[in-house]
Amino acid sequence: MRRIRRTLATGGTAVALMLTAVACGSGTVGETGEKAGGAEATNGKVSIETARGKVALDKPAKKVVTLEWTYTEELRALGVTPVGNADNKGYKTWITAKGADLPKNVTDVGDRNEPSLEKIKALQPDLIVVDDDRSKANLKPLREIAPVASFKYTTKPQLETMEKNFTELAKAVGKEDKAAEVTKRIDTEAADLKKRLEKADKAGMKYALAQGFTANGSASIRMLTDDAFSAQVLNLAGLKNGWKGKSDAWGMTTTGVEGLTKVEKDSNFLYVAAKADNPFTGELADNAVWKGLDFVKEDKVRALDPGTWLFGGPLSALQVLDEAGKALKV
Repeated sequence: MRRIRRTLATGGTAVALMLTAVACGSGTVGETGEKAGGAEATNGKVSIETARGKVALDKPAKKVVTLEWTYTEELRALGVTPVGNADNKGYKTWITAKGADLPKNVTDVGDRNEPSLEKIKALQPDLIVVDDDRSKANLKPLREIAPVASFKYTTKPQLETMEKNFTELAKAVGKEDKAAEVTKRIDTEAADLKKRLEKADKAGMKYALAQGFTANGSASIRMLTDDAFSAQVLNLAGLKNGWKGKSDAWGMTTTGVEGLTKVEKDSNFLYVAAKADNPFTGELADNAVWKGLDFVKEDKVRALDPGTWLFGGPLSALQVLDEAGKALKV
């Protein structure tokens, strides 16, 4: 079976490739004209902005293949079921936000870095949605199958970028009104959490948000800075990030347990880890450095649902807010 060559996996969403193992365009522009299902269209054309310029579709896409989980989640948020998705098992493991479920009839087209061209082609998609960093070396063979919408997740600010990409994807499938409705829910839920925190005299509480797993036999911890999508979601609720480490492109700092000594005092330590690979309750439980950390001694360590995807779309944003509220008991 012919496969797209493997490209370099980078950062946040690509982290899940490792975590799963251990757990974890081009086109012409349609002219402005009549509305078709919420998408800007004329003469049957729909135009969307992507990381590689404008992409034109003859009409809103009905059969979509997604090669990145975030965009699969975004389609589900729009009430759209993709005909194909890369790595169904991984998606179902790492993304459990309400409404993000993946129906059984969705064809698994293989690994996100190495999907099957034959499977994708057999689905006869109207549109293929990819992550620009992961798939930029493979755009040509994909474009031979269908128009490709390539989105870049890491452009700062990530939350704003996610909402922009979500809106463009919604245009592609004729669901702009639904996108606006879902996006508004993020601000509404953040405001609600902020009010609950204020009522509980917990306004402006400090937090540190982490993703933990085991790599090469040792605990590996990714701390999310204010450059990261999930931290920006929590900050909407007035919470204050107590981690100021150096950020990579995805807004993360990778560290070991010793690095956690830099978490600011009075911070609540919120984390996501797979049930089968939780270094915080496993390897680190008897570690002297871990036990000496302020947030450990003060019983401020809080686990979020293992399926809380910290590099996701609007449904993941809502789940982050919900899980944080539960963790902070408001």
